[in-house]
Amino acid sequence: MRKIQLRESYEKQGFSKPVFEYRPDWPYISVGFGDEQDYFIENLSLLISSGMGISSALASINVSIKGKRLRKVTEAIEGMVNDGSPLWKAFEKTDFLSERVISLIRSGEEAGRLPEHLNLVTIQQHKEKLFNSRLKSALLYPGIVLILAFILAVGSSWIILPKLVSIFQTAKGTLPVTTVILLWVGNFLAKYGAIVVPSVIIALLLVVFFVFFFKKTKFIGDYILFSIPGIRTLIQGVELARFGYIFGVLLQAGFQVNEALESVKKGTSYTQYRKFYNHLQECISNGDTFKNALSTYKKPERYLPIPIQQLILSSEKSGRLSETFIKIGVIFEDKSEAMSRDLSTVLEPIILIVVGLVVGFVVLAIIGPIYGLSNQI
Repeated sequence: MRKIQLRESYEKQGFSKPVFEYRPDWPYISVGFGDEQDYFIENLSLLISSGMGISSALASINVSIKGKRLRKVTEAIEGMVNDGSPLWKAFEKTDFLSERVISLIRSGEEAGRLPEHLNLVTIQQHKEKLFNSRLKSALLYPGIVLILAFILAVGSSWIILPKLVSIFQTAKGTLPVTTVILLWVGNFLAKYGAIVVPSVIIALLLVVFFVFFFKKTKFIGDYILFSIPGIRTLIQGVELARFGYIFGVLLQAGFQVNEALESVKKGTSYTQYRKFYNHLQECISNGDTFKNALSTYKKPERYLPIPIQQLILSSEKSGRLSETFIKIGVIFEDKSEAMSRDLSTVLEPIILIVVGLVVGFVVLAIIGPIYGLSNQI
């Protein structure tokens, strides 16, 4: 007997938010599934494509699920489908998938092409993870080096410098400027380190969160990333690979241009590209061509290189938009992989130089006075 007891009718009871009834011994779960979503969609696509009914496919997936949270949501979706609810509405009520994925499933279900659209969702999610991982992998090594350098710098300044202060204060004569600065830092950390160091770390984490992750202020981080030449080029390559492949596949699946642009717009994680796609979508919805849409946007070459613009315009005239965009996606997928490797190679010596300068400053500040003291002895 199922633990989840579904409401017999959702609309009649006036629910405006996604909801399903559950037993009191477990909480409502709607987000945070991560890779479980991919597992669910991939298996559902395979089972339905093989000819299995939706309800039977959901029951089969539920048997193989190990996680309690996903099993409970799957039971809720299966129960709604058994009660006559469309699959997309069941997803919407449980808030299990994103809005753009639900729209793809809805259009497929209404058009009688659910297996194809589920396969589209699987490909789309896989490609987006692949493209996003390119940028993260390019910045991973430099980020780890900088974090370790910061930890070592703070730790040595907080623990070692205060012990050196007493030695240098006994030294006669004029100390080098580097040593004076180091002494001031050592004295300051000796008195206020227990407050200052944790406060600085928390402040840095908050700045990183609000600049690069918080939705309302993420545009600041996007602007910073787009201002760095190498990273800007990599972001452009990754986004073009994603845009080209997903947009082309959606067009090939029978989606209208503005619908495909809507899906691409919702999938991007960069504010500037979202504005660019929104402009294209508005122009296309008003009956304009890609040529007019690109010509009325400020500096479109920042988002689509001029050769790619020419390629899109020519394919629009020939009626081969879907094939052209898929080719663009494939080309830039390979390019973005090469660019991610090149970026890591370029950033590595720059970071080593920065770390070396900091270490050199500390060494000069410490060795200079010690060498003077040894001469006095």
